[in-house]
Amino acid sequence: MSDQGIATVFEPQPRWPVIGHERVISYLARAIQRGHVHHAYLLTGPAGIGRTTLAYAFAQALLCEAVPEMRPCGRCRSCDRVLRRVHPDVTRVSLEQGREEAKLLSIDQIRELRASLALRPLEGAWRIAIVDDAERLSRDAADALLKTLEEPPPYAVLLLIAEDLQSMPETIRSRCHVLTLNPLPLTLVQQVLQESGIAPERAVRLARATRGRIAEALRMASDNAALTRREKQVAEVLAALNEPLAALGFARRLAEQYRRGRRAVVEDTLRLAVELWRDALWLAADLNAPIVYEEARAALQELARRKGLAGTARGLRATLQALADLEVNVQARLALDVAAMTWSEGNS
Repeated sequence: MSDQGIATVFEPQPRWPVIGHERVISYLARAIQRGHVHHAYLLTGPAGIGRTTLAYAFAQALLCEAVPEMRPCGRCRSCDRVLRRVHPDVTRVSLEQGREEAKLLSIDQIRELRASLALRPLEGAWRIAIVDDAERLSRDAADALLKTLEEPPPYAVLLLIAEDLQSMPETIRSRCHVLTLNPLPLTLVQQVLQESGIAPERAVRLARATRGRIAEALRMASDNAALTRREKQVAEVLAALNEPLAALGFARRLAEQYRRGRRAVVEDTLRLAVELWRDALWLAADLNAPIVYEEARAALQELARRKGLAGTARGLRATLQALADLEVNVQARLALDVAAMTWSEGNS
């Protein structure tokens, strides 16, 4: 079930410590109030959009000591312990910090998770398992998790977090309620950043740079160099899209990063290229069209003018194909070289 299918009659739940995603929050809050909590949920959406924050807020609501209509209260002992990530009835597994590009979630991690779920709750009514990076389950780990999804204990709730729904095995997807989190409106992200003390001009730049991913925007706001790095990355990708020689060197650098295990970095860079091609495609149809990367409008207009509608569409398709090829383990250098060659094809 996606959030598009959630009834809009549900009232927002302002007590939840989550920015945006009101329809998903209302759906989960109503499930608690009605006693219709499902045994497994799959939260999908781009990294930095607030998926893990929402998972812990749902855990707070499930374990909160207040009456159902007032959960999560944010004041009781259970809410506090979930917030501090020390509640004994909440277990989380994820890729090792700093090495996520080179790893998969292992079967040992899932076995430990299953062992914790086999125990009855210590303090609350539920035992909750959060599986971050669920799209990175090894084959054996996915099979082990599937056994729990098929025969969960009556007190267990599993919260799986993944970027892409299609990257999850159908056997797992079909046993979860799917909730899709979409990027927030840029104006809302700007407002939140300004309310946290960020200057208006910087808040606008952060909102654009993170494309409505509120958690990523807040993280970058606390890192003075993060925005500069992101804008430098945009300029580097734009150069690769515009200049044939730059494209080939860019592809080779990405392939080397991939070989060194920095898969997530490479995929994020390709997603950025997809977004820039999409902006260029809009501009190829209408040079005054609204775009996401407004600060790069001049360069994107020039790209759109030279490539034309057909050329920008080819560039977009080639970049999407490179992402798909990497997903099925096509050799990275081959996949990236093919994309770069398409980017460098003749102008219109």
